[in-house]
Amino acid sequence: MIPRMATPRIHEPSFTPLRRFTIGASVLFSILAAVSLAGMANYLAQFYAPRFYWGASRDYRLSPLTLGALQGQTNLVKITVFFDHDHPLYPSVRALLREYTTASRYLQIEELDYTANPTAAQEFRRRFPIAAAGEEPDLILFESGGRTKAIPARDLRDYDTAAIVRGEPEARPVAFKGELLFTSAINAVCEGRRRNVFFLRGHREHDFESDAPQTGYRQFAATLEEDNIQVAGLTLTGSEEVPRDCELLVVAGARDPLAAGELQAIDRYLRRGGRLLALFQYRANSGLERLLSDWGLQIQDSLVEDRPNSDNGVMIVSRFGDHPVTRPLANSRVYMYLPRAIEGRQVANILGAPAKIDTLLRSGTNGVVASAFAGAGPRYSPDDRRGEIPLAVAVERGALPGVAASLGTTRIVAVGDSTFLANRLIALAGNRHFAGSTINWLLDRSHLLGGIQPAPIRTYQVSMSPFEKRMLLLLLLGVLPGSALALGFVVWWRRH
Repeated sequence: MIPRMATPRIHEPSFTPLRRFTIGASVLFSILAAVSLAGMANYLAQFYAPRFYWGASRDYRLSPLTLGALQGQTNLVKITVFFDHDHPLYPSVRALLREYTTASRYLQIEELDYTANPTAAQEFRRRFPIAAAGEEPDLILFESGGRTKAIPARDLRDYDTAAIVRGEPEARPVAFKGELLFTSAINAVCEGRRRNVFFLRGHREHDFESDAPQTGYRQFAATLEEDNIQVAGLTLTGSEEVPRDCELLVVAGARDPLAAGELQAIDRYLRRGGRLLALFQYRANSGLERLLSDWGLQIQDSLVEDRPNSDNGVMIVSRFGDHPVTRPLANSRVYMYLPRAIEGRQVANILGAPAKIDTLLRSGTNGVVASAFAGAGPRYSPDDRRGEIPLAVAVERGALPGVAASLGTTRIVAVGDSTFLANRLIALAGNRHFAGSTINWLLDRSHLLGGIQPAPIRTYQVSMSPFEKRMLLLLLLGVLPGSALALGFVVWWRRH
């Protein structure tokens, strides 16, 4: 019997060309759909979804004031981050600016690492010479409509300057002022018209064109010009009036008395709604003291000393009033040199108009006012006033409660020291910040005031014994890598 031979089985291909095409098209469509959905979700999250902040990211959350300013922004602003990416502040600057670009589509950011791209850095320095100034070249530049505002890296931090007075070798950073300065810079470059500020001359005032460390005001004037403010000198002679385009008059520590005609001109300027920043020097009588007494200010020929917070005539002031000028200065310090006492006399009205008088700066609780002098120095007595002594006062006349200042509203800030804004001292602690905040309030630039506080810089310290350090090194370099290798070997052995 002839055995039957098995019929060979014909193996058909598992997938026909049509089926392979169908599967490939389905996979491609799924990938495209996933990418599209991810893109749409990211778009919605960027512009419409709420943002959540966890841990340290809360330090970069924008304040309502900044968000309100960005929502009303219509000018395109270019921001150049001229930074070494290894700079300790670079991560904070980058994280904060990311929040700004999320809140406004009118901000364009360009990063320039001058260490990695020296050619582009050289061109940037050529176009903006400010980038080459100072020991630290790192800065953030804001540009809009031909106006620029530069923020050096050294201005982004507040330091515990009291540590230097205590004898410590250096001051540690305690606060990051990025949002405060960035919002101010954006508003400065977007503001179209330049404001006019005049410095009175002719009475041995501080010269805004001088580089003298103790008496020059060039650094202060440069700060004003960077904030879109035009600075000029003013000499009042004869029957001249303060110019109509003067939006703020600065009397910076006049050491010689003003003539009667000059005082009358300043008084008329104030009565028509002028703005005045009056800075007084130790043992100098300018005549403004008498004029400002009619405006609710008592300016004494005195010296305020606060020994626990003073060194060689320099007083550290950390007590601020509740006022738009000083609210942004929380946790900061102002350094003053031989300050005089300035008291606000609380009155219902000044020259027939509603008045509001607020103390801006006060000494510590150990302050003492010396109003008698023997030779060049003060003479103290048991009758001297003690406690918190007012050092700076703000006066507003003609403003109705809850209504923004308008034409006819007089604003005055009187400070019992003028040297604190000189070239050497203005860079200390919060001096420059106080000056800028004062100028913005006097000029009624409310969008640059208040509500933005410096973010605290948190430092952490880990203390470990030599044995604990060795065990940590063994764990990181031995146990963890060794465990991964051992697990990989077990998987390989089982498979083979």
